[in-house]
Amino acid sequence: MAGLGQGHETANQSYQTDGLRDTDVLASPTLTNLNERGLMNGVVPIVSNDYNSGSRNASQTGNCACSTSGNQSIVIAAGTVVVDGMFYSIGSQTLNAATVTAQYATYNSSTAPTLSANHERILLVYFDPTLTGNIGFTYGASIDTSSGAYPQSPSGHLARQTIVLASARLHYAGNEVRIASLEDKRVFVRPGPFPVASLANAAGSATMPANNFISGDNTASLPITDLGFIFARDPAGLGDHPDGSGGTHLFYQSDLRINQSGTGGAYQITPTHRTSILTDTYVGSQKTFTLEYSPLGSQDEASTKLVEVVMYKSGTPRCIATLIQGLDYTISANVVTVNGSLGYTGTPTHVRISYVHAGHTG
Repeated sequence: MAGLGQGHETANQSYQTDGLRDTDVLASPTLTNLNERGLMNGVVPIVSNDYNSGSRNASQTGNCACSTSGNQSIVIAAGTVVVDGMFYSIGSQTLNAATVTAQYATYNSSTAPTLSANHERILLVYFDPTLTGNIGFTYGASIDTSSGAYPQSPSGHLARQTIVLASARLHYAGNEVRIASLEDKRVFVRPGPFPVASLANAAGSATMPANNFISGDNTASLPITDLGFIFARDPAGLGDHPDGSGGTHLFYQSDLRINQSGTGGAYQITPTHRTSILTDTYVGSQKTFTLEYSPLGSQDEASTKLVEVVMYKSGTPRCIATLIQGLDYTISANVVTVNGSLGYTGTPTHVRISYVHAGHTG
């Protein structure tokens, strides 16, 4: 399994023995990664989020997945990591866990781990944007396991925000350092879908929700400047005829006043207004025009749609007239009906319809 719960599940690979099962103990890299996820740092599951891909759950090819090749090599799959709001790419690479490389430079002085009989170490594979290929290795102290002791994970990498990709248990076999097991410790940042529950005000659904759930008794503004938040609500009560009334839409609350007058306050984000233009022939007789989407209505006049119709003659002398909604033409859903015999001078040839919509019909 290479889903968004990776680091807490077992992929049932030959090199893996861990997982989150009865009697298991959470490893420290798992806990530190959970802390990073709280800071919105982690692996971006671009491949795992492709739900139409038959290989999205492949434990060896997922975003930044680590696996073994032979006794000493660790294979890191390509992926993308976000740390402190910055995105970094990791290219696919194969590194030797028991050979001196630049990956050891930061916390182990460019020395590969050594072991003797019955001794083990924990080696972490972690992301670090300052290192070659953005991948680092760090290992902990050697422990004699013959007495029942177990090695512990290193902690030097916690000097900066890093993402642990895998934890390897190294042992001594065949007169060399080998990988006994390799456990996935990635933490993912979910890209979506992101559920947002609608906010309401106790005074009624038509009242803008106050922000005292963030700032205590301060309902006039957010507690500090340079702060804002996104929330969802029914646009009912926002003006006389709000777009999307009766549904749930996104809003942004700025750090200024929460009311709708002046600057600052809460601003409606959806439905997104888009402008479209339809040009067609018109020679003076009544004619209907079907728009791709239904025009939005005016917040000042419920019966008025955000539509402009211009009648013109393509040749010279050119005749141009802006038609009046309700008198020269009518609108029903996404159908515009232009009347005939409008009392103009000259012979028209076309109409040009400009309208504002939100990408839906009806």
